[in-house]
Amino acid sequence: MLTNRTIGQVRGVALWVIRSAGVCLLGYGVFLVGSRLMFGVVGPGDVVSAWRVWDGIGAEHGVYRGGPMMAIGLALALASRPLARWIVCVPDAGCPGCGYAGGSVPGTPCPECGRIDPGDSAAAGG
Repeated sequence: MLTNRTIGQVRGVALWVIRSAGVCLLGYGVFLVGSRLMFGVVGPGDVVSAWRVWDGIGAEHGVYRGGPMMAIGLALALASRPLARWIVCVPDAGCPGCGYAGGSVPGTPCPECGRIDPGDSAAAGG
């Protein structure tokens, strides 16, 4: 079972992995779009021609791959903390406020807080 300390450590690793993937995608996307724009500036001399220049057989347009990579990388980098909390959730430890879910017998007190199991209406006074 994960303790509070190990949950923090596992979330830290998950956070690091998610942010690393986001930064890698963001960096590679910026490289693809930037290289395509620079190719237009250095070659023909204007940025608009970067979208019309053909690179050769099998060449891909870097903007069409780089744009989505930048968007996904930015989303991963910005949403990494909630994603890490969602991926590594805290296990249900039972009770707090008597939500005891440990297979209690009706009419017996909760081992955490001592309240009588609310599932038993006779023991709860109703």
